[in-house]
Amino acid sequence: MGCWQCCRCRGSDPERHCFIAEDDAGKAVGYTLVAYEQPISRAVASGGVLAEHRGKGIGRALLREVMQYVEGLGVEALHMEASVAHADVNHMLSLHGMETVKSLWQMRWESDEVPDVNLPEGFAVRSLVAGQDEQVLTELQNISFGENWGFSPNTVEQIRVRVEHNRGGPEGIIFITDDGTEHGKPAAYNWTMFIEDGAASSGIIAMTGVHPDYRGRGIGRAVVTAGIAYLVERGAAAVELEVDSENAPARELYLNLGFRKVSGSVWYEKRYR
Repeated sequence: MGCWQCCRCRGSDPERHCFIAEDDAGKAVGYTLVAYEQPISRAVASGGVLAEHRGKGIGRALLREVMQYVEGLGVEALHMEASVAHADVNHMLSLHGMETVKSLWQMRWESDEVPDVNLPEGFAVRSLVAGQDEQVLTELQNISFGENWGFSPNTVEQIRVRVEHNRGGPEGIIFITDDGTEHGKPAAYNWTMFIEDGAASSGIIAMTGVHPDYRGRGIGRAVVTAGIAYLVERGAAAVELEVDSENAPARELYLNLGFRKVSGSVWYEKRYR
């Protein structure tokens, strides 16, 4: 349905895997942060250069440094994401031997009509309870995305940290539970974030996962609409998400719910083995 992981969840250690570019005065003008995902033998790099210092070769120097560093980690691949709007970045990555392997759509929902949350009989909606549901969420996320491109299994500690720092609070992580099972087995979840900015407040659907045992039963649509409803109730005027452009079922679900494509991004790969 959709997959997002912050650098904390990906295993980033800024003290070891961060590169800073400085000017002659010692001011930071650019950076690259590497997330080392040992379970799937890859590294993910992200970063940028201050606008007034672009076009001076700083980005290329950072990229060369990172590529050399990542090769020393012994991973099989390096991945980097670039917006389709940044032609210069895409060109730079291609020149350094990186190839496109995945494209994503950025989508936005804006409407006066919130879609109904049509739950199948016997199912219920509830928010995550911090200090209680981290194990449940970890297991559900790992099994929901276990076969997805680029997904690295999370530990309970990684999820606990992310829940603790979730924008909008842990209640923005929503479960649909099968109340016909003991203790209400979680069937799906929607990880939302709320960005407060007065009348311009917005929401993000960061991840949506459905347990394999519950797919094909309308649970995915129900949990997405539950997330939208929650964010709108909080005051979000718009809701954004990103989806794999090749994931036709998810893409069509979002379009049917009123989302529209507003931008796109491309994932690049450098293979080492």
